[in-house]
Amino acid sequence: MSPLISAIHHARLVPVIGALILADLVIWVCAALYAWRRIMWREHMDTPVTLLPRQVRSNGSWAAWKIVADGREIDEPSLVLLRVRNSGFAVISKAAIRRPLMFTFPGREVQEFTVTDCRGVARELIQPPGESVAAITGNRIVLPRIPMKRRASFKLLVLLSGPGRGVIGRGRIRRGKVVRETLVRSPLVRNAAFGAVLALLVGIQAGVSGGQQPPTASSCGTGRLILEGSTAFAPVAKQIGGAYSEACHGATIPVGAIGTFNGLNAVNNSRAAKAGSGAAQIAMSDGPAPSGYPALVGHPVAVIIFGVVLNKDAGVFNLTSQQIRNIFLGTITNWRQIGGANLPIRIVARTAGSGTRATFDQKVLGRAEPAFSSYNCLTKDAVPGSPVIRCEVADTSTLLDRVNDVPGAIGYAQISDAAALPNVETIKLDGWDPSIGAVQRGGYPFWTVEYLYTYGNPAPGSLSALFLGYLNTGTARDILRSQEYTPCVDRGQSLIGTLCP
Repeated sequence: MSPLISAIHHARLVPVIGALILADLVIWVCAALYAWRRIMWREHMDTPVTLLPRQVRSNGSWAAWKIVADGREIDEPSLVLLRVRNSGFAVISKAAIRRPLMFTFPGREVQEFTVTDCRGVARELIQPPGESVAAITGNRIVLPRIPMKRRASFKLLVLLSGPGRGVIGRGRIRRGKVVRETLVRSPLVRNAAFGAVLALLVGIQAGVSGGQQPPTASSCGTGRLILEGSTAFAPVAKQIGGAYSEACHGATIPVGAIGTFNGLNAVNNSRAAKAGSGAAQIAMSDGPAPSGYPALVGHPVAVIIFGVVLNKDAGVFNLTSQQIRNIFLGTITNWRQIGGANLPIRIVARTAGSGTRATFDQKVLGRAEPAFSSYNCLTKDAVPGSPVIRCEVADTSTLLDRVNDVPGAIGYAQISDAAALPNVETIKLDGWDPSIGAVQRGGYPFWTVEYLYTYGNPAPGSLSALFLGYLNTGTARDILRSQEYTPCVDRGQSLIGTLCP
């Protein structure tokens, strides 16, 4: 026996070893408790706006370029991009926030700010429509008490005036902390970040002279415009419709999440549309409409990326397209067959009117899905002889709730919606994360284009035509980007003819 083994077995050393193990355990528990509830923030960028946009340099109008907010020119403008995230182990409820997040910018005055890249937290909770000004007090931004799920995050893009530098972030959380995350920064990183974020200026209600402006009286329609269709696109459509109605008080834009094909049928079969008076009805479609709708005209809006989602108990984080086909065919029925937990696989699918399902069947499964076999999503209580446990739900929200609650569940949904639930994991597909970069490189297949369909081309000046034009404004594009959509025309890049035909 080696001297080391003999020493370990020595009776006098047993309490010492036990004490060391206990000390390590105490240290680990303390570290875990310290991080139990924790909001971390950091500066991605803090830089003066001293560079000129390429289009301004090219046409020689240097002297005409300026930053304005509410019609006033901003002196010594600067931009700050902050990232805020829940890095702890627990969900942070509204009640747990003793003092809301407050960011102070010494020596500067806050002019405008906007919220971008929301993941797992709704943008309207952080920046309620029409209340941005109320959150600004001189050199400070005070955010509402925001509930945040684990790993939820968002970014603040802030336009400031004045010569100061630096950011101070404060807040209080019950049994937790608000801490600043350290970040190594270099001139190269700072300049690259500035180049990317300058393009987001249009997302603030400030802008470049001659650039994008909020709707004016001449571009505001009046009346009622009904948006119906895709349940995946409905939440972001409500945000865009709300922003338009806020700027154009004479317009009302209700949104109905009834499924892609139901929305197409509603517009196509509308008696008012056929009579020439149906311009105030638009269908939201995940992907291009199939044949059979010759009277409808499609207007591409943005690339929508979907993900295959699992209940985290499955213990699987990457699937190949062939493995997914085998799951839906019933060849693979337990997650342990592909390296996961010992749990039966339960498929939560969408009903036949879903554009998300049509995209999944076409681009991932390569065939129609098997028949319905379950009412409760747990057992084959509808068709006991079926090779798979498969239930169907009518909308994205219900699907994600079922996947979140049912052990071993698998489904599919738009990626920003999937990020909001604690037990839902969006997995890699064929080794690719769901992202616009992976789509553009041809690696990630589960995506489509979101279209708005009208019965014929809407008349110029109609509410439908004006709303479609509003989708090209900075406000609408910023809302799309915050929900993981990539606008078909954005930031000097056009996807028309490539991803957005």
